[in-house]
Amino acid sequence: MFRLIAIVLTSTFLLLALFGTSSEQVPASHQVRAMGMMGALASGAEEIEEPRRQYVSRHHQPLKTAPEPGAGVLRILPYGAVVELIHADGGSFAQVRDPLVNEVGFIPADSLSDDFPG
Repeated sequence: MFRLIAIVLTSTFLLLALFGTSSEQVPASHQVRAMGMMGALASGAEEIEEPRRQYVSRHHQPLKTAPEPGAGVLRILPYGAVVELIHADGGSFAQVRDPLVNEVGFIPADSLSDDFPG
């Protein structure tokens, strides 16, 4: 029984020594110690831009497959629906993602609003 307790305590202290006890998040490119060896977490060369939350400000707006008036319709977005703006280049369409169904498509840019309509 004593040997079992000694093995458990030794392995616990060994794991604490290898991985540490800090609950802090490790920032990218920070030196970390894992499994007894020093290493660096790789940081992405480009930062991923977080999508902006937008609202559909007109009734029954089509989420289209392409930024063209004659493109196919994926689904109809209701008034006040929340979408994430992926890309808007100042043209007549903006690329958005519907977070409810995780679909990416295009919607007329003038039917989006920063604030909830109404």
